[in-house]
Formats: sequence, structure tokens, C-alpha cells
Amino acid sequence: MVDGGSAAEMSDGVRGWLVFYALATAGTVAIMLANAGGSGPRTGVAVTLVVATQAVYLLVARPATATLRGNDRRGWIFAVVAMAGFGAAVVLNPWSAMSLFALTPELFMLFTFGRAAAIIVALNTVWAMASLATGPAGVNDAVQQVGIALFIVTFSLFFGSRVVSIADRSAERLRLIGQLRDREAEVAALSAARGAEQERARIARDMHDTLAQGFTSIVTLSHAVRSELDTDPAAARRHVEMITRTATENLAESRRIIRALTPARLDGASLPQAVDRIVAAFTEETDTPARVLIEGQVRAAAAPAEVVALRVVQESLANVRKHANARSVEVRLSYAGDSVEIGVHDDGVGFVPDGPAEGFGLTGMRSRVADAGGDLDIRSAPDAGTTVTALVPLGVPG
Repeated sequence: MVDGGSAAEMSDGVRGWLVFYALATAGTVAIMLANAGGSGPRTGVAVTLVVATQAVYLLVARPATATLRGNDRRGWIFAVVAMAGFGAAVVLNPWSAMSLFALTPELFMLFTFGRAAAIIVALNTVWAMASLATGPAGVNDAVQQVGIALFIVTFSLFFGSRVVSIADRSAERLRLIGQLRDREAEVAALSAARGAEQERARIARDMHDTLAQGFTSIVTLSHAVRSELDTDPAAARRHVEMITRTATENLAESRRIIRALTPARLDGASLPQAVDRIVAAFTEETDTPARVLIEGQVRAAAAPAEVVALRVVQESLANVRKHANARSVEVRLSYAGDSVEIGVHDDGVGFVPDGPAEGFGLTGMRSRVADAGGDLDIRSAPDAGTTVTALVPLGVPG
């Protein structure tokens, strides 16, 4: 497979050869005109034939229209035109043979090696025969023309083999580049799938730990109320109040999960503004005082970096809500260099990091920050509060 980028690279390589063909043809024409002598009209016709042959290549048979080394019908048309035009041109002006410097790589690009070599031999045979027919008929002259023809054929085959080798290496490189890009796309797709799977697992854990347990309590209390309505109205009222409180908590938790699914960046807010909203909602829902501190010069961050930062704040506050029994919370955003540090500190009951109390939420947070190329540090101790610190690069790739 050769994708758009590789095809563009191949096109650039072909254009480079076109420049070479143009320069070789211009040089041939200049040499022919410089050695015209008294045969100006004949040289003019020869120049026209050389230029017309290259025009046929450009319009009919270049690799953009004929398949590269594909023995295409357009290539054969060009080969016939080249045989006729080149043969007539060398009869009119022997210096036309210089056009072989352009014809040789053109033919090796249009045909496989064996066919291109046969056409090159035929072209040189035509040139040698034309030279012998129009020049002196001596034995020495004949030997000289044959020797020159053999030298040109040998040089052309060597030059052509190099052209083929370079073309093969370029094609292999383009093939490998295509494979590499395919693998990169596969890795990106797998990474996205893994991220989605982790997100689903995290949401499932949140729903199990909060909503499912809350609904279980509501069902249990409802059964109790049913049996208490006639026998113990006071207990029934107490249990109804508990049902209302549990339902309210479940509603707040469901809203938190919905907010977790929608990055605040999509709401048109900056990262500090989004964190302010999350902390304000936390204070409203828990009556726990919480404040936000911004340090350093606020800088724009890639959307994935903002999502990771928000998830750290949300998960940390969720843990404070569920476990910390904290009296106050502080959320800090510190911008420095090309990263942002997110810190969430509470003065709650604390726990032993990396111990049994570290559940799925903290494990998922570690994984999310690591996937973003950042670092997560959790410091806590029983009755000493908890501090969660995450360092996230601002330019996390999407």
C-alpha cells in the first residue's frame, strides 16, 4: 500500500527525473547546434526530432500516465517513436546520439530490465548503422563505430541497472513507510479502544459504588416503610426521610458521572474555569469548604491534557466525598514550563497509600495520568489527610 504521503514522495522523485531529462535534452540540442557546421537545415530537423521525442515522452509515456516499469502500451508507443526519431536524428546529425543520456533512464523507468536493455541495444544498433551508412566506409571507421556503440550500450546498461536499483529501493522504502503508517493507525485505534475500555470500567465502578448501592438502600427502606405504615408511623416517616436523602445523593452522583463524561473544554471554558465549576459543585453538594489556587501563568493546553487534569480533580474530590470526612479541601493548579501540576489536598482521615484502602478509583487515576505521559503522586497517612499531585504535559497528543 502507498498512501497519499508516499505517493507524493514518489511524484517528487519523478519530477526530479523530468528536470534531468530536460537538462540532458537542452545540452544535446546545444551540442548539435554548436557542431552544425554547414548542415544547418539538417541539424534543425534533427533538433526538432530530438525535442519531439521528448515531447511524446512527456505527454504520453511518463510514469504519471504509464505505469512505472509496467511494460505499458504507452511505453511501447514511446519506444517506437524513440527508435524512429532517434534513428532519423543521428542520420541528420551524429551529435543527436547525446540524447541517449535522456532516453536510457526513460526506457528503464517504463520497462522491466530485459525489455529496456533490448530497446537500448536496438537504439545503439540503429545509431551505429546510420553512422556507417553516412560516414567513411573504411575498416577502421567501422571498428570505431562498433566500439563506440558497445561502450554506449555497456554504459547504458550499467546506468540503467543503477536506475532500477534506486527505483526498487525507493519503492521498498515507500512500502515500508506505508506499513509503518498503517501500524501507527492500528496502534492509535488500539490506544483509543483501550482508553474507552478504561473509561467504561471507571464509570462502571463509580456507578456500582454509588448509584447501585444507593438504589439498594432505597429498595430495602421501601420494604421497611411498607410494613411500618400501620404499626409504627414515626419509624416509617424516618425511613421515608432516609429514602429522600439517599435519592438526592444518587441524583447528585449521577450528575457528577454525567459531568465526568463531558470534558469541560467542550463547554467553552478554560481549565481553571472548569475546575472552579467542579469545586463549586463539590462544595454545594457536601457543604465542605473548598478553594481553588492558580499558580504561574495560565497557558492553553491540548484538550486531552485538560481532560486528564479534570479527571484527576473529579476523582480526587469523589474520594474526599466518599471516604475522607474532611473539614476543608484545597485544589491547586500550577503552570510551569510545558506542564501543569494538579494538586488536591484534604484534611480528612487519610489512609495508607498502596495499601488495601487504595481502590479502583486511584488505580484508574494512576493509569490515566501515565497514559498521558505524566506522573501521579499520592501522599497520605491515617488521620493526616491526603494530597494527590499529578504532573501532566500541556501538549498531550490527541
